[in-house]
Amino acid sequence: MIPSLLLLLACTGEAEVPKPVDTPTGDTPAVEVDTPEADTPEADTPDDTPAPCDPSPLVRGDDVELTLMWEGRPRTYWVHLPADYDCTPRAVVVGLHFYTGEALSFERDIARIHDDLNRTGTIGVFPQALGRGPGRDADITAFNDTTSHNDIGPDGATCTDWAVDYGVFDDCGPDEAARSCFWGTSCADDVGLVRAILTDLQQRWTVDAKRIFLTGFSQGGIAAQGWACALQDVIAATAPLHGAAANGYTCGPTSAVSIMDVWGRTDIAINRWEAPSLDGLIYDGAEEAAAVWAEAQGCNANTRAYPTVSDGKQGWGCVEHADCATGATVVQCAWNGTHLWGRDPWNGDFMWDAVWAFFESHPKP
Repeated sequence: MIPSLLLLLACTGEAEVPKPVDTPTGDTPAVEVDTPEADTPEADTPDDTPAPCDPSPLVRGDDVELTLMWEGRPRTYWVHLPADYDCTPRAVVVGLHFYTGEALSFERDIARIHDDLNRTGTIGVFPQALGRGPGRDADITAFNDTTSHNDIGPDGATCTDWAVDYGVFDDCGPDEAARSCFWGTSCADDVGLVRAILTDLQQRWTVDAKRIFLTGFSQGGIAAQGWACALQDVIAATAPLHGAAANGYTCGPTSAVSIMDVWGRTDIAINRWEAPSLDGLIYDGAEEAAAVWAEAQGCNANTRAYPTVSDGKQGWGCVEHADCATGATVVQCAWNGTHLWGRDPWNGDFMWDAVWAFFESHPKP
Protein backbone atom coordinates (compact mmCIF):
# COMPACT_ATOMS: atom_id res chain seq x y z
CA MET A 1 0.00 0.00 0.00
CA ILE A 2 1.45 3.28 -1.09
CA PRO A 3 4.39 1.32 -2.47
CA SER A 4 7.35 3.50 -3.30
CA LEU A 5 6.17 6.37 -1.12
CA LEU A 6 5.70 4.23 2.00
CA LEU A 7 8.94 2.36 1.41
CA LEU A 8 10.87 5.63 1.04
CA LEU A 9 9.31 7.24 4.10
CA ALA A 10 9.60 4.12 6.23
CA CYS A 11 13.27 3.71 5.59
CA THR A 12 14.74 7.20 5.45
CA GLY A 13 14.49 8.54 8.96
CA GLU A 14 17.83 7.29 10.29
CA ALA A 15 21.12 5.62 9.50
CA GLU A 16 20.89 2.59 7.25
CA VAL A 17 21.03 -0.77 9.01
CA PRO A 18 23.39 -3.50 7.79
CA LYS A 19 21.74 -6.40 6.00
CA PRO A 20 20.93 -9.40 8.19
CA VAL A 21 23.57 -12.06 8.64
CA ASP A 22 23.21 -15.45 7.00
CA THR A 23 20.46 -17.41 8.65
CA PRO A 24 19.97 -21.19 8.47
CA THR A 25 16.97 -22.33 6.49
CA GLY A 26 14.58 -24.94 7.82
CA ASP A 27 12.63 -27.68 6.09
CA THR A 28 9.05 -27.44 4.94
CA PRO A 29 6.72 -27.97 7.93
CA ALA A 30 4.58 -30.41 5.97
CA VAL A 31 5.51 -33.46 8.01
CA GLU A 32 6.25 -34.10 11.63
CA VAL A 33 9.93 -34.25 12.51
CA ASP A 34 10.96 -37.64 13.89
CA THR A 35 13.37 -37.64 16.81
CA PRO A 36 15.29 -40.92 17.27
CA GLU A 37 15.01 -42.47 20.70
CA ALA A 38 18.13 -42.53 22.82
CA ASP A 39 19.91 -45.88 22.93
CA THR A 40 20.14 -46.03 26.72
CA PRO A 41 19.85 -49.16 28.90
CA GLU A 42 16.37 -49.40 30.36
CA ALA A 43 17.67 -49.86 33.89
CA ASP A 44 19.38 -46.45 33.82
CA THR A 45 16.35 -44.52 32.56
CA PRO A 46 13.38 -44.04 34.92
CA ASP A 47 9.96 -44.44 33.30
CA ASP A 48 9.00 -40.85 34.15
CA THR A 49 12.07 -39.23 32.55
CA PRO A 50 10.83 -36.46 30.23
CA ALA A 51 11.80 -36.61 26.58
CA PRO A 52 14.58 -34.21 25.59
CA CYS A 53 13.46 -30.85 24.23
CA ASP A 54 14.18 -31.05 20.50
CA PRO A 55 13.30 -27.81 18.64
CA SER A 56 14.29 -29.07 15.18
CA PRO A 57 14.04 -27.94 12.47
CA LEU A 58 14.13 -24.64 14.33
CA VAL A 59 17.31 -23.32 15.95
CA ARG A 60 17.37 -21.77 19.40
CA GLY A 61 18.21 -18.07 19.31
CA ASP A 62 17.99 -17.68 15.54
CA ASP A 63 15.66 -17.42 12.52
CA VAL A 64 14.64 -20.31 10.29
CA GLU A 65 12.61 -20.08 7.09
CA LEU A 66 9.74 -22.57 6.79
CA THR A 67 7.30 -23.29 3.98
CA LEU A 68 3.62 -24.16 4.12
CA MET A 69 1.49 -25.16 1.15
CA TRP A 70 -1.49 -22.83 1.10
CA GLU A 71 -4.08 -22.34 -1.65
CA GLY A 72 -2.03 -24.60 -3.88
CA ARG A 73 1.23 -22.67 -3.63
CA PRO A 74 4.19 -22.60 -1.22
CA ARG A 75 4.07 -19.76 1.29
CA THR A 76 7.16 -18.92 3.31
CA TYR A 77 7.53 -17.52 6.80
CA TRP A 78 10.34 -17.08 9.29
CA VAL A 79 10.22 -18.40 12.85
CA HIS A 80 12.50 -17.15 15.61
CA LEU A 81 12.85 -19.54 18.53
CA PRO A 82 14.21 -17.82 21.66
CA ALA A 83 17.66 -18.79 22.88
CA ASP A 84 16.30 -20.23 26.14
CA TYR A 85 13.56 -22.34 24.54
CA ASP A 86 13.05 -25.41 26.72
CA CYS A 87 9.66 -26.72 25.57
CA THR A 88 7.76 -24.67 28.13
CA PRO A 89 4.83 -22.59 26.81
CA ARG A 90 5.99 -19.33 25.18
CA ALA A 91 4.32 -16.14 24.02
CA VAL A 92 4.18 -15.60 20.25
CA VAL A 93 4.46 -12.34 18.31
CA VAL A 94 3.34 -12.36 14.66
CA GLY A 95 4.99 -9.46 12.79
CA LEU A 96 3.78 -8.23 9.39
CA HIS A 97 6.04 -6.29 7.01
CA PHE A 98 5.19 -3.17 5.00
CA TYR A 99 4.29 -2.84 1.30
CA THR A 100 7.17 -4.17 -0.87
CA GLY A 101 8.82 -5.45 2.32
CA GLU A 102 10.37 -8.78 3.30
CA ALA A 103 9.62 -10.86 6.37
CA LEU A 104 13.15 -11.31 7.73
CA SER A 105 14.09 -7.69 7.04
CA PHE A 106 11.05 -6.57 9.03
CA GLU A 107 12.29 -8.47 12.07
CA ARG A 108 15.94 -7.47 11.80
CA ASP A 109 16.10 -4.13 9.99
CA ILE A 110 12.79 -2.37 10.67
CA ALA A 111 11.48 -3.63 14.01
CA ARG A 112 14.94 -4.84 15.14
CA ILE A 113 13.40 -7.23 17.66
CA HIS A 114 15.70 -10.21 17.07
CA ASP A 115 17.51 -9.66 20.37
CA ASP A 116 14.30 -8.71 22.19
CA LEU A 117 12.76 -12.06 21.30
CA ASN A 118 15.74 -13.80 22.89
CA ARG A 119 15.71 -11.52 25.93
CA THR A 120 12.00 -12.03 26.60
CA GLY A 121 11.89 -15.71 25.66
CA THR A 122 9.31 -15.06 22.94
CA ILE A 123 8.67 -16.93 19.69
CA GLY A 124 8.57 -14.64 16.64
CA VAL A 125 6.66 -15.46 13.45
CA PHE A 126 7.13 -13.37 10.30
CA PRO A 127 5.02 -14.29 7.24
CA GLN A 128 6.08 -13.26 3.75
CA ALA A 129 3.46 -11.55 1.58
CA LEU A 130 3.02 -12.54 -2.06
CA GLY A 131 4.35 -10.54 -4.99
CA ARG A 132 2.10 -8.76 -7.45
CA GLY A 133 3.13 -10.97 -10.37
CA PRO A 134 6.10 -12.55 -12.16
CA GLY A 135 9.41 -10.89 -12.98
CA ARG A 136 10.00 -7.46 -11.50
CA ASP A 137 6.46 -7.43 -10.07
CA ALA A 138 7.51 -10.19 -7.67
CA ASP A 139 9.23 -7.52 -5.56
CA ILE A 140 5.95 -5.60 -5.14
CA THR A 141 4.74 -7.53 -2.11
CA ALA A 142 1.55 -6.93 -0.15
CA PHE A 143 -0.76 -8.77 2.20
CA ASN A 144 -4.48 -9.02 1.69
CA ASP A 145 -5.31 -6.64 4.52
CA THR A 146 -9.06 -7.21 3.71
CA THR A 147 -10.22 -3.58 4.03
CA SER A 148 -8.48 -2.11 0.97
CA HIS A 149 -10.66 -4.04 -1.48
CA ASN A 150 -13.48 -1.53 -1.06
CA ASP A 151 -14.23 1.66 -2.98
CA ILE A 152 -17.27 3.05 -1.20
CA GLY A 153 -18.23 2.45 2.41
CA PRO A 154 -20.23 3.78 5.36
CA ASP A 155 -18.08 6.93 5.47
CA GLY A 156 -17.91 7.48 1.71
CA ALA A 157 -15.09 6.79 -0.75
CA THR A 158 -11.80 5.13 0.21
CA CYS A 159 -9.85 7.24 -2.27
CA THR A 160 -9.98 10.59 -4.03
CA ASP A 161 -10.54 10.93 -7.78
CA TRP A 162 -6.84 11.84 -8.10
CA ALA A 163 -5.50 8.92 -6.07
CA VAL A 164 -2.47 6.93 -7.20
CA ASP A 165 -3.25 3.73 -9.11
CA TYR A 166 -1.18 0.92 -7.56
CA GLY A 167 -2.26 -1.75 -10.02
CA VAL A 168 -3.88 -5.16 -9.60
CA PHE A 169 -2.32 -8.33 -8.21
CA ASP A 170 -2.30 -11.43 -10.39
CA ASP A 171 -4.13 -13.38 -7.68
CA CYS A 172 -7.16 -11.06 -7.89
CA GLY A 173 -10.12 -11.66 -10.19
CA PRO A 174 -11.52 -9.45 -12.96
CA ASP A 175 -13.70 -7.50 -10.52
CA GLU A 176 -10.58 -6.00 -8.98
CA ALA A 177 -9.56 -4.44 -12.30
CA ALA A 178 -12.97 -2.79 -12.58
CA ARG A 179 -12.67 -0.92 -9.30
CA SER A 180 -12.21 2.83 -8.88
CA CYS A 181 -9.72 2.75 -5.97
CA PHE A 182 -6.60 0.74 -6.79
CA TRP A 183 -4.84 0.11 -3.47
CA GLY A 184 -2.65 -2.57 -5.06
CA THR A 185 -2.96 -5.37 -2.50
CA SER A 186 -3.10 -9.14 -2.75
CA CYS A 187 -6.35 -11.12 -2.83
CA ALA A 188 -4.84 -14.24 -1.21
CA ASP A 189 -6.35 -15.75 1.94
CA ASP A 190 -3.63 -14.38 4.22
CA VAL A 191 -5.84 -14.53 7.32
CA GLY A 192 -6.26 -18.25 6.72
CA LEU A 193 -2.52 -18.56 6.15
CA VAL A 194 -1.68 -16.99 9.52
CA ARG A 195 -4.24 -19.20 11.24
CA ALA A 196 -2.68 -22.26 9.59
CA ILE A 197 0.83 -21.16 10.59
CA LEU A 198 -0.23 -20.70 14.21
CA THR A 199 -1.99 -24.07 14.24
CA ASP A 200 1.15 -25.76 12.92
CA LEU A 201 3.29 -23.87 15.42
CA GLN A 202 1.15 -25.02 18.35
CA GLN A 203 1.24 -28.63 17.18
CA ARG A 204 5.02 -28.77 16.84
CA TRP A 205 6.34 -26.43 19.55
CA THR A 206 5.05 -25.18 22.89
CA VAL A 207 2.92 -22.07 22.68
CA ASP A 208 1.05 -20.19 25.40
CA ALA A 209 -2.36 -19.93 23.73
CA LYS A 210 -3.31 -16.95 25.91
CA ARG A 211 -0.31 -14.91 24.73
CA ILE A 212 -0.48 -14.76 20.94
CA PHE A 213 0.00 -11.20 19.69
CA LEU A 214 -0.23 -9.52 16.29
CA THR A 215 1.59 -6.43 15.04
CA GLY A 216 2.76 -4.84 11.81
CA PHE A 217 4.05 -1.61 10.33
CA SER A 218 2.43 0.43 7.52
CA GLN A 219 0.56 -2.01 5.26
CA GLY A 220 1.41 -4.68 7.82
CA GLY A 221 -0.25 -2.41 10.39
CA ILE A 222 -3.35 -2.17 8.22
CA ALA A 223 -3.49 -5.97 8.22
CA ALA A 224 -2.80 -6.16 11.97
CA GLN A 225 -5.91 -4.08 12.57
CA GLY A 226 -8.03 -5.57 9.78
CA TRP A 227 -7.40 -9.21 10.71
CA ALA A 228 -8.26 -8.83 14.40
CA CYS A 229 -11.93 -9.64 13.90
CA ALA A 230 -11.25 -12.80 11.90
CA LEU A 231 -8.58 -13.95 14.38
CA GLN A 232 -10.34 -12.85 17.56
CA ASP A 233 -10.56 -16.44 18.80
CA VAL A 234 -6.77 -16.75 18.54
CA ILE A 235 -5.01 -13.47 19.34
CA ALA A 236 -4.89 -11.77 22.72
CA ALA A 237 -3.92 -8.31 21.46
CA THR A 238 -2.91 -6.42 18.34
CA ALA A 239 -0.73 -3.37 17.77
CA PRO A 240 -1.19 -1.74 14.34
CA LEU A 241 1.77 0.62 13.84
CA HIS A 242 1.18 3.46 11.38
CA GLY A 243 -1.56 1.48 9.65
CA ALA A 244 -5.35 1.74 9.61
CA ALA A 245 -8.41 0.36 7.86
CA ALA A 246 -9.72 1.88 4.67
CA ASN A 247 -12.22 4.69 5.28
CA GLY A 248 -15.28 3.31 7.08
CA TYR A 249 -14.04 -0.27 7.38
CA THR A 250 -12.59 -0.59 10.89
CA CYS A 251 -13.85 -3.82 12.41
CA GLY A 252 -14.04 -4.13 16.18
CA PRO A 253 -13.98 -7.69 17.53
CA THR A 254 -16.69 -8.58 20.05
CA SER A 255 -14.66 -11.10 22.06
CA ALA A 256 -11.75 -9.96 24.21
CA VAL A 257 -8.96 -8.59 22.00
CA SER A 258 -6.91 -5.65 23.28
CA ILE A 259 -5.47 -3.05 20.92
CA MET A 260 -2.73 -0.44 21.00
CA ASP A 261 -3.21 1.59 17.81
CA VAL A 262 -0.09 3.72 17.12
CA TRP A 263 0.06 6.63 14.67
CA GLY A 264 2.20 9.65 13.84
CA ARG A 265 0.75 13.13 14.11
CA THR A 266 2.73 14.30 11.06
CA ASP A 267 2.31 11.09 9.04
CA ILE A 268 0.95 12.04 5.62
CA ALA A 269 1.56 8.61 4.07
CA ILE A 270 -1.19 7.10 6.24
CA ASN A 271 -3.12 10.10 7.47
CA ARG A 272 -5.14 9.50 10.66
CA TRP A 273 -6.73 12.96 10.76
CA GLU A 274 -9.82 12.03 8.69
CA ALA A 275 -8.22 13.51 5.57
CA PRO A 276 -6.78 12.02 2.35
CA SER A 277 -3.19 10.81 2.52
CA LEU A 278 -0.49 12.09 0.21
CA ASP A 279 -1.36 9.57 -2.51
CA GLY A 280 -5.13 10.14 -2.27
CA LEU A 281 -6.04 7.03 -0.27
CA ILE A 282 -8.34 7.62 2.71
CA TYR A 283 -8.08 5.81 6.04
CA ASP A 284 -10.18 5.74 9.19
CA GLY A 285 -9.11 8.37 11.69
CA ALA A 286 -7.45 7.32 14.92
CA GLU A 287 -10.29 8.48 17.16
CA GLU A 288 -12.92 6.86 14.95
CA ALA A 289 -11.10 3.51 14.92
CA ALA A 290 -10.73 3.55 18.71
CA ALA A 291 -14.44 4.39 19.11
CA VAL A 292 -15.43 1.44 16.90
CA TRP A 293 -13.30 -0.92 18.99
CA ALA A 294 -14.61 0.58 22.24
CA GLU A 295 -18.21 0.03 21.20
CA ALA A 296 -17.52 -3.57 20.16
CA GLN A 297 -15.67 -4.31 23.41
CA GLY A 298 -18.26 -2.60 25.60
CA CYS A 299 -15.90 0.14 26.87
CA ASN A 300 -16.58 3.68 28.04
CA ALA A 301 -17.22 6.07 25.18
CA ASN A 302 -15.04 8.74 26.79
CA THR A 303 -11.26 8.46 27.02
CA ARG A 304 -8.71 8.98 29.75
CA ALA A 305 -4.92 9.08 29.81
CA TYR A 306 -3.19 5.71 29.54
CA PRO A 307 0.33 5.74 31.04
CA THR A 308 3.13 3.88 29.26
CA VAL A 309 6.89 3.45 29.63
CA SER A 310 7.44 5.84 26.70
CA ASP A 311 5.37 8.83 27.77
CA GLY A 312 6.83 12.15 26.61
CA LYS A 313 9.40 10.64 24.26
CA GLN A 314 9.04 12.45 20.92
CA GLY A 315 5.67 13.63 22.18
CA TRP A 316 4.44 10.08 22.82
CA GLY A 317 1.11 9.93 24.63
CA CYS A 318 -1.80 7.49 24.86
CA VAL A 319 -5.48 7.45 25.79
CA GLU A 320 -7.78 4.54 26.54
CA HIS A 321 -11.45 3.68 26.47
CA ALA A 322 -11.62 2.13 29.93
CA ASP A 323 -13.78 -0.46 31.72
CA CYS A 324 -14.39 -2.73 28.73
CA ALA A 325 -17.04 -5.39 29.37
CA THR A 326 -14.90 -8.05 27.68
CA GLY A 327 -11.91 -7.41 29.95
CA ALA A 328 -9.84 -6.10 27.04
CA THR A 329 -8.10 -2.70 26.80
CA VAL A 330 -8.58 -0.25 23.92
CA VAL A 331 -5.69 2.22 23.57
CA GLN A 332 -4.54 4.64 20.89
CA CYS A 333 -1.10 6.27 21.03
CA ALA A 334 0.32 9.15 19.00
CA TRP A 335 3.77 10.68 18.69
CA ASN A 336 5.34 13.57 16.80
CA GLY A 337 6.52 11.40 13.94
CA THR A 338 6.07 10.90 10.23
CA HIS A 339 5.80 7.48 8.57
CA LEU A 340 8.72 6.02 10.53
CA TRP A 341 9.39 3.40 13.17
CA GLY A 342 9.41 5.21 16.51
CA ARG A 343 13.03 5.25 17.68
CA ASP A 344 15.89 7.69 18.07
CA PRO A 345 19.40 7.74 19.59
CA TRP A 346 18.22 9.38 22.82
CA ASN A 347 15.03 7.43 23.54
CA GLY A 348 15.87 4.13 21.90
CA ASP A 349 13.01 1.98 20.58
CA PHE A 350 10.35 3.88 22.49
CA MET A 351 7.51 2.71 20.24
CA TRP A 352 8.32 -0.99 20.60
CA ASP A 353 9.06 -0.58 24.32
CA ALA A 354 5.48 0.62 24.84
CA VAL A 355 4.00 -2.04 22.56
CA TRP A 356 5.87 -4.89 24.22
CA ALA A 357 4.89 -3.71 27.72
CA PHE A 358 1.29 -3.59 26.50
CA PHE A 359 1.49 -7.13 25.13
CA GLU A 360 3.06 -8.48 28.32
CA SER A 361 0.24 -7.07 30.43
CA HIS A 362 -2.60 -8.15 28.15
CA PRO A 363 -2.92 -11.92 27.80
CA LYS A 364 -6.27 -13.28 26.72
CA PRO A 365 -8.66 -13.29 29.69
